[in-house]
Amino acid sequence: MKQIIFFLLITGATLSCTDEVLPEDSTFDTRNVVLNHFFYYNDEVIDTSKVFNLGNAQIIFKDVSIAFGGYFFTDHLTDTVTPVGMDTIGYSFDPNVASLKYGTASRLFKLDKGVYQGVHHFKMGIDSSITGDYEKWPKGHPMTNSGLHRGLGEGYNSLYINGLYKELGDTASVQPNIPFTYRVSDEVLDIWWNKPTSFNVVPNMDVNINIVWSIDKLLLGLDPTIIDNIECDSGDPIDFQLAQALSTNILTSYEIQL
Repeated sequence: MKQIIFFLLITGATLSCTDEVLPEDSTFDTRNVVLNHFFYYNDEVIDTSKVFNLGNAQIIFKDVSIAFGGYFFTDHLTDTVTPVGMDTIGYSFDPNVASLKYGTASRLFKLDKGVYQGVHHFKMGIDSSITGDYEKWPKGHPMTNSGLHRGLGEGYNSLYINGLYKELGDTASVQPNIPFTYRVSDEVLDIWWNKPTSFNVVPNMDVNINIVWSIDKLLLGLDPTIIDNIECDSGDPIDFQLAQALSTNILTSYEIQL
């Protein structure tokens, strides 16, 4: 109940902020389809200073980032309404990211004014065909998060988790102080989600899709004292299998709210 009440309070605050005017000259901020993420761990809202238990460790999260690489909307007749020409060569999608550190709201697309009834479709994970160099993204673009970059010509991490840990019995350290990092590359993470809904699009208002993400369920079975680094290296069968398990865990940890 505490989680639901807190979530509703945050949601109300989020919705109350949607009246501000979106700049017409911005091609990025005018995206009004927004995925609002609320990060939880064991029913408690995560921030970058709280300490949680994972396996035989105490942990602090410094970042949890997930990238989105696609969006379209189908109407009640299952026709693709937007983006127009999605199946043509001319369509491209500018990736966006939801991040505990850099901003939990991910703007996906701009829907034109009108009445909509149908299904949102959004892709969790970056299209592996995106090979742009890290330095070539515009300044301030979400993809400039250095944790998402796997290296020149190596693609991107669609999921990036970074934090600090210490063993539960460690009395020498007051706070977690040993780094751990878990990555899932664009090669592995490729999940399409959908959300049936009906709504109106009006000027200067967002189409909010609110999400509770239980990171304890995402990391189920992991212990930083045993595994403190996952590279998602296809040349390392054990490491690659761990990354695949993280991707699979998203299905049970990610909940779109009604």
